[in-house]
Amino acid sequence: MNATLNAVSGLGPKEPAAFVVEAGSRRLLLDCGEGPEPGRVPDVERIGHIDAVVLSHGHNDHAGALRLLERMGQPQLFATAPVLSRLKGVTGHAIPIRGRCEIAGIAVETGANGHAPGGVWMRLAVGDGLLYMGDYSFESRLYVFDPPPPTPTMIFDNSYGDAEEAIEPQQRRILDILARGPALLPVPPDGRGPELAMVLLEAGLDIAIDEQVRSVAIMLTQAARESARPESVPRLERLIRNARRLDADAEPQGTMVSHGGSGDAGVAGALIKRWQDKPEPIILFTGHVASGTTGRRLVESGRALFQRWNVHPRASDNLALIDSVRPRRIIPAFGDSKYAAFWQSRMAQRQGCEVLTTTPVVL
Repeated sequence: MNATLNAVSGLGPKEPAAFVVEAGSRRLLLDCGEGPEPGRVPDVERIGHIDAVVLSHGHNDHAGALRLLERMGQPQLFATAPVLSRLKGVTGHAIPIRGRCEIAGIAVETGANGHAPGGVWMRLAVGDGLLYMGDYSFESRLYVFDPPPPTPTMIFDNSYGDAEEAIEPQQRRILDILARGPALLPVPPDGRGPELAMVLLEAGLDIAIDEQVRSVAIMLTQAARESARPESVPRLERLIRNARRLDADAEPQGTMVSHGGSGDAGVAGALIKRWQDKPEPIILFTGHVASGTTGRRLVESGRALFQRWNVHPRASDNLALIDSVRPRRIIPAFGDSKYAAFWQSRMAQRQGCEVLTTTPVVL
């Protein structure tokens, strides 16, 4: 089936994800995100009328702009059951975490992305074939990653650009920070939150988690079990049993892992309001803190610390993925354009693989 791909949003640095695929008379939108900066959404006029929206996972920068569906002709929404269960105010059709389905007459293959509960990559049977990775990770101790099949055109997660640091030294530095005293770690609950709490509990720390993090941990042992590495399920069950409960009235104690990755929402947001003008506890961010957020303000002022915990692929991970998928064309997404030269130089060593940094693309 002849098709074209247009990146409405997602090829710039940390833009919300929104990729339109046109195949015959059908038009699909892959992801519909908001952020990371508050209120930043894709241009609906460029998206136009859509037959179906398909979500790779439920994080805000991939699923946070679903309120715009009405302006796209009220398309049907497709996502895995764990993702649909956490969306508010919308309903949709479930697709498999690992399997095959048909969306608006287009055959779609999915596999677990190693990044989030219910998160998937998608291979669409359009043109010669399009693989949309969304966000993914090889390094997660919690989430399973399914290798995708060979595909001629691939959109991949370039969030970390040419970064190569592995997760182990990052975790050691985090443990060194947490040894200094009580600490609050704001996290996305349906991402690094349960994993971070699980690993830190196993390191011997006194862990408290809020209900959002706890509910996702429970989901990963039940409805979203396909997203979890089999060996991680009993580790999560131990976390669920042993972690103390954390709420907005808590006093600083131990290591507190809480919903509110930017510092503006959830229990983490409430606790930060109480503690931001005090020297303690430690406030430690481990993921992207966008401009305009409380997290960015606190890190820049020195009140909060930042230490990355990898949840996206390193450059070598992406190179390994390219070797496995053997695409003829790659499209780096979600990373700064300054890394285009890096990918151009690496692909110069691989004959027959072109780096595309603009769309539309005929598939």
